[in-house]
Amino acid sequence: MIHINEELCVYCGACVAVCPENIIDLVDTHLKIDQPKCIDCMKCVKGCPIGVLSMERNGKIYAFDYPDRGLF
Repeated sequence: MIHINEELCVYCGACVAVCPENIIDLVDTHLKIDQPKCIDCMKCVKGCPIGVLSMERNGKIYAFDYPDRGLF
């Protein structure tokens, strides 16, 4: 399951662009993810330039830490 920190997301669309299954959509000012179709490849998590995405798999959270968050 993909988790989104909505407070930090700038809706740049990077995760949408890298998802091989095309299950992430940018709708207005939020991300819509079709969780059941996710193949747990973590490309969206790795592709997010500011680290707002994380993935929960088997009870463990996988995320990347970006101490200098932000695109600008």
